[in-house]
Amino acid sequence: MMKLIILNVLFLFFLSTTVYSQDAQQIIQDVQSAYNDMKDATATFSKSFKSSKGKTSNTSGTFYIQKENKYRIETNGQTVVTDGKTSWSYSSQKKQVIIDKYVDSPNTFSPNKFLFDYPTEMYSDLEGNENVNGIECYKLKLTPRKKGNIKSALIWVDSQEKLIRKISITSSDGTTTYTLKSINLDPGIASSRFTFTAPNGTEVIDLR
Repeated sequence: MMKLIILNVLFLFFLSTTVYSQDAQQIIQDVQSAYNDMKDATATFSKSFKSSKGKTSNTSGTFYIQKENKYRIETNGQTVVTDGKTSWSYSSQKKQVIIDKYVDSPNTFSPNKFLFDYPTEMYSDLEGNENVNGIECYKLKLTPRKKGNIKSALIWVDSQEKLIRKISITSSDGTTTYTLKSINLDPGIASSRFTFTAPNGTEVIDLR
């Protein structure tokens, strides 16, 4: 009798694990479908960071993206821009812009990877449902398929619109969490948004 109970418990455990795995894969496919036909997007966000030593920092801003690694991130005092070939990092406080060749490294974070790469390049498990800013979301745990700087991640997917509303990334440096507050798909962003012209009086450091 006891063996039968144990077998039933194990069966239910493996069955629920399989169902959750299938659900997670379907959610990821739905997310990709939502973004595949998208040409560009913009969103406001908040960002929090907790270092491995316990230090914390918070910021907020707006990002703009187009496919092919084009993005612009604007926060208080800093603007990061790339057209997929050249990158600009501008600090209004330092009155300095650093120009360099764009490098698509697996360890660098960009909004494009946030939306397109991370969900499909990692193993996914559904952990349940959770509310994000009043929106009911699926919470998924992502585990990298290959060893790298990123150890794990969590994403929260809008259960209705299948858009990513939040992502938390844990690396050797600490944990960074991005929460998207408004998302606008295909607003028709001008290509000039993905280049940068430094204001007069800015120190230019060109590393190309």
